[in-house]
Amino acid sequence: MSTADTRDRVTVDLRGLAPAVKAHASARNMTLAAFARAAMVDALKQAEVDPFHLSQGGGPDDGQPVKLTLSLPLRQASWLVEHARAAGLSYGSYLASVIDGTPAPGGLGDAARALTASTAQLAALSTDLNNVVRLLRLGRSAEAEKYRQRLVSMFDEVRQHMRLDAALAAEVRTAIRWKQARPTRS
Repeated sequence: MSTADTRDRVTVDLRGLAPAVKAHASARNMTLAAFARAAMVDALKQAEVDPFHLSQGGGPDDGQPVKLTLSLPLRQASWLVEHARAAGLSYGSYLASVIDGTPAPGGLGDAARALTASTAQLAALSTDLNNVVRLLRLGRSAEAEKYRQRLVSMFDEVRQHMRLDAALAAEVRTAIRWKQARPTRS
C-alpha cells in the first residue's frame, strides 16, 4: 500500500465561508489547512474524543509512519539535513533515531574504511610473517632476526584489527535492526 493510500484528505466546499475562514486563518498566522485541522481538533475535544490518538488499532506504536510537518529555525534545520544525509537516512528516520536515543546507522563508511586500512596492514604483516617462516625453514635465523620487532608489534596490530572488526560488525547489526524496525515506504 502506498503512502497516498493511507493519507486522510478532505475537500470542503465552504459555500460562502471562504472569506471569513481565510481572514481567521490569516489573523492567526495559519495556513487554511492548519486552521481547518485546528477547528476539527476543537470539535473532537468538545465531543470528548482524543484527537491526538494516532494509532488506528495496532497498539501504541505499530511501526507505521505518520506525516509530521515541522518548522525549525534555519540552524537546526541545516543540522538535521546535514546529519540525515551523512547517515544516508530520510529526515524523519534520522529524527526518529535522535528522539529514540539510538544511534542512527550511517558511520558505516568510516568504519569500513578503517577496517580496509587495517586489513591492508594485516596483509603486509602476513607477508613479513611468511618471510620469517621461510628464512627459519632455510636455517637463516640471522636474516630472520630483522623481523623480530615487527613480530612483537604483530599482536597489537591483530588486536586493533579485531577491535575495528567488532566495531564495524556492531554498526552493521545496528543498521540491520534499524532497517527491520523502521518500515520503508512503498
